[in-house]
Amino acid sequence: MPPKKSVKKMLGRELLPKGQFVLTPEKNIAETTFLDMEDLNRELESFLMPYAQQRLAKTGKHSASKSVKIHHVDAWDLPAAKFLDARAQAMFREISGSKTSVVDLSWANIYFKGDYILPHAHSRSQGSVVYVVSLGDQSDDDPMSGKFTISDPRLALCRQGGEPIMNTNYMPDLKEGSMLVFPASVVHMVTPYMGDRPRITIAWNINDRELPPRQEMEARGIPPHPGKAGMKKLLT
Repeated sequence: MPPKKSVKKMLGRELLPKGQFVLTPEKNIAETTFLDMEDLNRELESFLMPYAQQRLAKTGKHSASKSVKIHHVDAWDLPAAKFLDARAQAMFREISGSKTSVVDLSWANIYFKGDYILPHAHSRSQGSVVYVVSLGDQSDDDPMSGKFTISDPRLALCRQGGEPIMNTNYMPDLKEGSMLVFPASVVHMVTPYMGDRPRITIAWNINDRELPPRQEMEARGIPPHPGKAGMKKLLT
């Protein structure tokens, strides 16, 4: 739900700072970079990496998605995560025009060398949000490493010159602190990441109202929300 007036500012920061520049390359797609996140990004990275190493050692990687995932951002016992969760919902409401927001699913993606995400879309949400915690290692020798990419022939962004076919990919110039909002039905992917230092992003699927619980097939690979038990239960 929308934050009350008393919590529009958290951790001394506005959820949506006045004057924040937002690029809107196509309807319902928006990207921006928050300049107030450097210290919180360090906290998020320090918090997530031990859990990612633990998850990797225990379960390996999901067969259809080679990043390590840590689900349920709102269950993480970290003020930076709670602030970012509120900011992602505020961005969804701002771009979609919705007065309400309910997170259907949220998770961190931790990419190690060689990791990638296959082309996909999300069926249970109106909007998707991606936030960059760490870009990892950037290399002039491999500029395509770890690039978030939209590849969808329904979008003018992907039909260069007005052709009726997809003849280009949209790769936003994301930085650490960048947040991207787009319709969840849009086909997107992440190219193989070839850096040595982990690349970390956080993602949300958001609706204007709560959905029924997932069916068995929809819930495959997603741990149940741990509730008040938090990360301890999430990783058991």
